[in-house]
Amino acid sequence: MARFSKTLAASVAVAVVLTGAGGYLTLGAESDDEHHTNASQGDARQARTVEYTLVAQNTTLEIAPGVRVEAWTYNGTIPGPVLRATEGDRVILHFLNKTPMPHTVHLHGDHDEKDDGVFQTVNQGESYTYDFIAGPPGALMYHCHVMPVTQHVRMGLYGALIIDPREGLTPAREYVLVAGEYDTKDQLTSNPEYVFFNGYADQYFDNPLQARTNETVRIYYVNMGASPAYGFHIHGTIFDAYPSGILQNDPLKVQTWEVAAGNGAIFEARWPWEGRYLFHIHGLPEERGTMAYFDVTDAPDGAVDGVDIARTKSISMIEWQENLAKSLQKQDTDGVANTSSGTSRHSIDAADVPPGTVSIPEGAAADTDLTFAPSEISVGAGETVTWVNDDSTLHTVDSRQQGLFSSGMLSPKRTFEHTFAEPGTYEYYCSLHPWMTGTVSVR
Repeated sequence: MARFSKTLAASVAVAVVLTGAGGYLTLGAESDDEHHTNASQGDARQARTVEYTLVAQNTTLEIAPGVRVEAWTYNGTIPGPVLRATEGDRVILHFLNKTPMPHTVHLHGDHDEKDDGVFQTVNQGESYTYDFIAGPPGALMYHCHVMPVTQHVRMGLYGALIIDPREGLTPAREYVLVAGEYDTKDQLTSNPEYVFFNGYADQYFDNPLQARTNETVRIYYVNMGASPAYGFHIHGTIFDAYPSGILQNDPLKVQTWEVAAGNGAIFEARWPWEGRYLFHIHGLPEERGTMAYFDVTDAPDGAVDGVDIARTKSISMIEWQENLAKSLQKQDTDGVANTSSGTSRHSIDAADVPPGTVSIPEGAAADTDLTFAPSEISVGAGETVTWVNDDSTLHTVDSRQQGLFSSGMLSPKRTFEHTFAEPGTYEYYCSLHPWMTGTVSVR
């Protein structure tokens, strides 16, 4: 694969220095004021090159007061940094995997397969560079797409991708809300314990989102949960919703707007009155971490446009949100989770499977703590070993001796067989989950 390289780590390390942990390097960028052009001016801008770096890291974070969990992250936080570009920009995204597990960056939007982050699995210490033209304009997302995808996403490997239209947007105070989930017992459950915005339960109730009367508040919303399509609701207003977060779609007046897993929306709201306006996900997630409110106040006398109030210039609150999440999550790579990682340990009893058969059990890919460590299987020369995928996700059975045998992608309930002709000891592993290993001894 031309763009995949184990030696790219050095250049990515340089990019990290240039961009910082969550920032980006912009080549030929305009000023922030130019970036938020008033749409009424019709001031189309020239395309530029925007360069980002994402580093997959294992760490521990707090997701609620006193609840520290294991997390798989992009750049050390849940969600990862907001990636932003303008329609038509060239986006160069370096991805470096510093974890023991394979990961990817799957980007929503328009791009070719090489930039889709599904088949381009990146193993420990390896890198990959995505290179694409930004589009369409709207609230998109990125996330890991290694299976089981629900687990990789819930553990924290996701973030928002915002693409601004070429012609700019009307001025607004801008926020990003990334809905996510976590369960301390089972990350594959359909009923997670925590549902939250931007990686921390109820953070915008204790730290409300500020707004001024009669200014537009624009919310870039993406749903990285795995639950059904619950509705996003703002109290005290009928607001505009751009379906699927695509600005080319006509907005609708709504009281609540349903956003399914893996989808997005852009909301715009205004309040003529001061007050505290609650927002949350309606339904079961309401009391699981999504309680929040907008604190709407009148602008002070002599308010500075673009600083105190968004009249003719937009105000981005995204950096404030990212800094708040970092302060609440208290990243600690050496920390100890005070809950389980939401993954289950599974052992294999040789008595449960026929001789010459290896079962890959449910949950085998859950984590790296020996979830799949079967007893060595012993067969005679000329005998056949059968592997059965009893898990609910894809696996492979690949020989450590290159080219000896490979199952390819093994779907759930499918089997793979190999006949061993010569005596010896043969190690095998899953290329999707390389900590899953086993041994066949041939007499």
